[in-house]
Amino acid sequence: MLQTKLNKILAVLILSAMLLAACAPVATPTAAPAPTQAAPTLASPTEAPKPAPTETKVPQPQDMVLATTTSTQDSGLLDYLLPDFEKEANVKIKVIAVGSGQALQMGKDGDADVLLVHSPAAEKEFMEAGDGVRREAVMYNDFIIVGPEDDPAKIGGMKSVVEAFKTLAVTKSKFVSRGDDSGTHVKEKGIWTKAEIEPASDWYVSAGQGMGAVLMMAEEMQAYTLSDRATFLARVQEGLKLKIMVEGDSLLLNPYGVIAVNPAKNPNIKNDLANQFIDWIISIPTQEKIQAFKKEELGQSLFYPNSTLWLEANKPAGGLMITGKVAEEKTWSEDDVKSLETMDVQAADKDGKMIDYKGVSLKGLLGMAKPDAGAATLVFVAGDGYSAEIPLADALACEECIVAFNDDGGFRMILPGMPMKLQVRGVVELQVK
Repeated sequence: MLQTKLNKILAVLILSAMLLAACAPVATPTAAPAPTQAAPTLASPTEAPKPAPTETKVPQPQDMVLATTTSTQDSGLLDYLLPDFEKEANVKIKVIAVGSGQALQMGKDGDADVLLVHSPAAEKEFMEAGDGVRREAVMYNDFIIVGPEDDPAKIGGMKSVVEAFKTLAVTKSKFVSRGDDSGTHVKEKGIWTKAEIEPASDWYVSAGQGMGAVLMMAEEMQAYTLSDRATFLARVQEGLKLKIMVEGDSLLLNPYGVIAVNPAKNPNIKNDLANQFIDWIISIPTQEKIQAFKKEELGQSLFYPNSTLWLEANKPAGGLMITGKVAEEKTWSEDDVKSLETMDVQAADKDGKMIDYKGVSLKGLLGMAKPDAGAATLVFVAGDGYSAEIPLADALACEECIVAFNDDGGFRMILPGMPMKLQVRGVVELQVK
């Protein structure tokens, strides 16, 4: 009986415990701490993703071969100028610095794209033979005779380069020649010819070298030589002790021309690039750089700009001059010349066709300047540096020789019946010598 009551009480306790457990609240789990780094912002569905940056490829530079005279290299002019063109045109220029004769031969052989040389007569032949398709005047400077400071031949201060060469030969003073068919060598041979001397003796040394090397040889041998002024002054900066002996003669003018080689010579010739180079070197900005080259440090330009574009932009007031051995040097503007009494003549062109020309009497112009009694030669000088000469007596005896007017401005010489090389176009000066 008692056991039965105990069992009932135990059942009630168990049931009560179960009811209490069912009614207890459920524990809430602890939330994880919020992250301290902000979540990335998602791109707007309407915004296009940005493309990955692409690498820009610079085209490889083209190659161009420039055959040129050693004076442009030895003077430092090319190192000063060419990087501008290489950058502008994305081109790598291979410079081959040799004598003008060798540079022109490279053109004939199709081994160069463009030439920069200083041998006007040879350049003219090159163009007439069809070896070049375009020639432009670029610049000029002059030649000088240099020698040891003690001047054993006593030629210092002479005004005539021909007389100086005669003196060198008579005194058998040591002379170093380029001997390399360069423009300088051609000029030197021309002076010996005018002096009526064939130099061939122990005192005359043919080096077969460029200008810089010849100057060094002349100093070592205490000899004389003919040099372009630019290379000489550049070497003086490096310690050369030779001195200028003779300068200023019109025969010593040294003009430079640039020529595009005929692309028919070689299928690899880059004619477009050659013309681009020519356009660049005759442009006014490049011509200004040529004039500025070493001017500040030396007190004078080593080269003087001479392209048609430059001359047009810097046209002097006087269109024509008569200088030299005259009682009165003359300078006229183009309008001044055209205001003088004119005459009409006929003359044959290079093809033999008769052409009518209008101009002013050459004899009359010379009469206004009054040549000295001892004057013997008349030199026609063109704006591009080309020159030609005739005996003064022939000019004074020619009744139909005129300074003719060009249709596009300026003057040209018309000398009926005389050689075509005397019919100088673009004449700016008549030098009486």
